[in-house]
Amino acid sequence: MEKAKVTENMRAVLKVLAGREEGKGFARQVLAEMEGKTFNGVNATLAAAAGKGLCTKAKGVFEDKMLTCYTITDAGREAIAEPEVEEAEVVEEEAE
Repeated sequence: MEKAKVTENMRAVLKVLAGREEGKGFARQVLAEMEGKTFNGVNATLAAAAGKGLCTKAKGVFEDKMLTCYTITDAGREAIAEPEVEEAEVVEEEAE
């Protein structure tokens, strides 16, 4: 199976989800622990992560509404545990 590409934004959202009790939460709960993000952005990121198998989704009750509850998977934990891949800088020596 090919490894899912994890964006910087997805990594940040998954880290918050992983830090919650039992690694689960609703998009609104994750949003409350993040700065500079919108609900739609966090919700879309969680849905995309679920599509890649980095978290699961199931319906649950939050503030008297049936909403999607996300739970981080082992693959999601591995994705956020990996060091961020930086493109190797190539240092070219100038020929004089």
